[in-house]
Amino acid sequence: MATFILVHGTWAKASHWPALRDGLALAASAAGERYRLEELKWSGKNRASARLTAATEICSLVQTIQSASRDERIFIIGHSHGGSAIAYFLKEYQSVANTLSGCAFLSTPFIAIRPRVHAALQFYVPSFLLLYAFSAFFPYQFIQLFGGDYLSNALWLYPSSFGLAAAFGLFVYFTIRKFGNFEKLVTEAHQRQTADLPPGNYLFLRCSGDEAAAGLSAVQSIAWLSMKVSQLLQLIIRPALSGTWKGAAYFTFLGLILTWWTSFVSPADRDMTIRALGIPYWLVLTLWIAYCSLIAASVAALLIFLVQALTSMAFGWMEFSIGFFVELAIEPLPFGPHSMVHIDWSADPLRLEGITHSWTYAHPVAIRYLQDWVKTALLRNGNS
Repeated sequence: MATFILVHGTWAKASHWPALRDGLALAASAAGERYRLEELKWSGKNRASARLTAATEICSLVQTIQSASRDERIFIIGHSHGGSAIAYFLKEYQSVANTLSGCAFLSTPFIAIRPRVHAALQFYVPSFLLLYAFSAFFPYQFIQLFGGDYLSNALWLYPSSFGLAAAFGLFVYFTIRKFGNFEKLVTEAHQRQTADLPPGNYLFLRCSGDEAAAGLSAVQSIAWLSMKVSQLLQLIIRPALSGTWKGAAYFTFLGLILTWWTSFVSPADRDMTIRALGIPYWLVLTLWIAYCSLIAASVAALLIFLVQALTSMAFGWMEFSIGFFVELAIEPLPFGPHSMVHIDWSADPLRLEGITHSWTYAHPVAIRYLQDWVKTALLRNGNS
């Protein structure tokens, strides 16, 4: 007997797949097998923990089916993040997964995750630079924007600027403290990776025009940009990695540059001091360019890291704080020699409407591929 377990995606507990169910029934009958269909109604929450729980539920359902019939041929078919739940099941329960006849993934993204090199320093250095620059520039910029006398307002401007900087500093501290247990974070990240599937009989289907794939491509661009900015930050923090005293000297030098440049009430005072000290113009220009480059790189780095962390949290792949310390790759296929069936959206006699991401369980071409895949697996197992 052939059993088909259908696993819906995120926020899709009400999914109803009549065309797919009918197609699978016809495929089993054509192979001379009786069949039944099961639907796994997991929570559908957009969290890796929910999909890990769904993986456990899949395992329990498979074991329950097998306990009733030892010769059962089980196929699991998942759509979108339902395929991610199947991936977690295949990774976490390999002994049970090895008994399956096959798994089909409909419009499922596969996530590859690796730790970011020198992640804590790459987060700490730009945070330190921005905190320092903000606390120094805030009083002067406030007066420029809103007017008033600098000296009479300095008593509250500086404490408020340092208070805001301290609040952000606490966020940085607790984030880095979270990073303290590096091995645990790496383990958690790898648990959320779905691109490392064990060997098996798999089918990968996707329709063209998939909105989710387009959105994930944007995420992939952010991930690529974060890696490029990380390489730039490597140049900035490299002296700090050469040794304890050299790192301390390097940060002291950066602090002196920032202190010197931001310790003036106005540009006119700074220019007057430069002329009085006889500092060469080229040196001033070099320091200014270095300062602007550091601030620009720091802002870019933190913004990109922040967007990546928010994105990974929004798609339910990992916690917000962990997202700062890993690099992501969103793949259409898992690692290894796999192939994907890409369905032309114009090859649709039914003229499907709505979200293209959901077409893979209703498109007649997709269903035909599923039917051929199921019949091949059933006939192969029947002959063996």
